[in-house]
Amino acid sequence: METITLKENALLLEKHIEKVKGQFTLNDAAAITGVAVEQARESLNELMSKYICHLQVSENGDLIYDFGSSPTRRGEKSFAEILDGIKNWLWKAFKIFFKAWITVTLVVYFVIFVLLLIAIIIGLTAANKDDDRKSSGGGAMFRLIGDVFYAIFRWNTITGGTYYQKDQYGQPYKHYKPIESQIFKTNSTDPKAKKNFISAVYDFVFGPPRVEIEPFENQKEVAAYARQNKGVMILPEFKALAGWNNDEAQEFMTDCIGRFNGSAEISPNAVLYADFYDLTRSKTQAQDGKIEWYWNEYEPEYELTGNTTGKNAGVIAMNAFNLIFASLCLVDGIDTIYNGKVGLFTEMIEPYVVLYGLGVVPFLFSTIFFLVPVLRYFSLIPKRNKRRLNNIKKRLVKVIYQQGVSKDLSLDEIVSQVNQGDVEKLSKPEVQSMMSKLIIDWGGEAIPQDDGTVRYQFIQLREELQEIRNIRATRDGKSDLGNIYMDTGKL
Repeated sequence: METITLKENALLLEKHIEKVKGQFTLNDAAAITGVAVEQARESLNELMSKYICHLQVSENGDLIYDFGSSPTRRGEKSFAEILDGIKNWLWKAFKIFFKAWITVTLVVYFVIFVLLLIAIIIGLTAANKDDDRKSSGGGAMFRLIGDVFYAIFRWNTITGGTYYQKDQYGQPYKHYKPIESQIFKTNSTDPKAKKNFISAVYDFVFGPPRVEIEPFENQKEVAAYARQNKGVMILPEFKALAGWNNDEAQEFMTDCIGRFNGSAEISPNAVLYADFYDLTRSKTQAQDGKIEWYWNEYEPEYELTGNTTGKNAGVIAMNAFNLIFASLCLVDGIDTIYNGKVGLFTEMIEPYVVLYGLGVVPFLFSTIFFLVPVLRYFSLIPKRNKRRLNNIKKRLVKVIYQQGVSKDLSLDEIVSQVNQGDVEKLSKPEVQSMMSKLIIDWGGEAIPQDDGTVRYQFIQLREELQEIRNIRATRDGKSDLGNIYMDTGKL
């Protein structure tokens, strides 16, 4: 009997995608390749892990795999994404360059600081002959010097830990813990108040890093959810976990089916669901990913500096001093070189050193130091607006998923629910505008009432959630692997 490998069969299917305009059923795939239906299913999973795929259910309950007339590889970047990647690379390159420049500047400050410190130590030694006091004071001074010098070269301003804080709208979000000052300790419970000054300098220019989602975090969350729910999931559950819109959720669902060796199935009532039976065969679930609903994962704030007002004032004062001093040297150098007037600085130092070494270079540095956060402020405005809308969407999705499944909802009821607690109060027009978009993604309808109001109805969501509950009720759900009958370690 002729055999064909999974990879060969997937390649064979791939060649026929354009001929069938990217759409075929499981039986089509088997007929095209001549392999058994189960092998065709595995080949389709292989293709779904490689190309973006949407699943369609016909009125007769048939499942159609739609790869599009021109298949798109998963992870393939659009021109806009490539452009964003180039901009991000240039920004990272600038950050490295300017951080190095900041480091050099801070080292100069450090040298001046050490010289002043040595002068203080000498003064204290001359004034006090107490050996014990001299010894302990000198040790503390040298520890201080070491801490400052080490902090200058530590460009990473955060630790690996996170904590929750609230934004201006009362929404909690994850924030990285900053590196704490070992010199000037505080009793404040605010981690920002404990941040060391050198980290505050770097964050003043570039901003603190935002907590980003870990690689494959959504995939791990799906795996954990499937294992806890007898291995089956419907599309709305993918959306409720990750917040995707309908198209994104379909792409993500098919990616997970291919990734976890699952299958796309149609229930007796024509509801599409993903079956991850293999995931339920488990020795332990102790290390499964954390399951967190989309509406509980508020996006981190786009912070300008992430510093306290006091630290920002200190950084501004330091750089303002640089700018003023550089401006004076600039004027002094120009007057001496081009006008022949000897100034305060050029009287003691070579004029060209004053002009360029103490004038032009520090002036450029201090100007860029202030200019970068100003430009960042304006670049953050659209990002903050988008973040706010995304977080509003989370609050509305929560109401749809938790309450829209049991009853129709009026606009007043939705507004009342989303405005509960210490959060930003949303107006009716804001909620209505967002709901007009969400009802499309969640298969809802806006039903006009006789009194001129509107009620939002999510019948499809109710039916799909009830159907998946029925499917789970019929499944065993046992993950016990049984007794071990062979162990290679004991052969």
